Amino acid sequence: MLSLQLSFLSVLLLFLSSIAATSATSATSSSTTSAQLEILYWPLTNPQPSILAHVSYNPTSPKPELMSYTPPNAADRISQHDLVRVGLYLSTPTNPKQWVGTVTSLSTLQGTGAQRPTLRLHLSPATHDIYHVSLTTPESASASTSTSTSTSTEDNLPALDVVLVPGELGPSPHLNRPIVVGPDGKDSDEFVEKTLFQK
Repeated sequence: MLSLQLSFLSVLLLFLSSIAATSATSATSSSTTSAQLEILYWPLTNPQPSILAHVSYNPTSPKPELMSYTPPNAADRISQHDLVRVGLYLSTPTNPKQWVGTVTSLSTLQGTGAQRPTLRLHLSPATHDIYHVSLTTPESASASTSTSTSTSTEDNLPALDVVLVPGELGPSPHLNRPIVVGPDGKDSDEFVEKTLFQK
């Protein structure tokens, strides 16, 4: 009898602790919904990508955080005219590791002088997940997007600005609207032609 009571109490305590842990986890996940991304750069001549930056973002907050930035290494900086891919890997239902990004020149990725390149993270309007990455120069960067702080690991190389570009739903057409018909069976929006005297 005593062993039955002890087993009942242990099951009850286990149940209550799991409820407490679940509520604590849901409270924590609702307050901190930030996600982290690994942004990669991939010279066309290289077989594998290299890490460019780690970015933390919250879809409800307009400012992403650049956690770390690793500029292209010296071997990749030999020719400024070489093309590099900038992007990330996404998981889709058909492909667990799909590359998404853009192609740009290495000089655009490095920036010139005081001008820093801007990494744009495009959010989907429905799920608020990153679905595309693009890189712009300061001349073509939009002033309406939200900026973040930027850091650099070397003093002579420019840092990277990071912005979130919120997705907007496009216009939706009004398809299959019913046609309003008057009591006589004719279209009520018919244009009545004016006579010569009425014009």
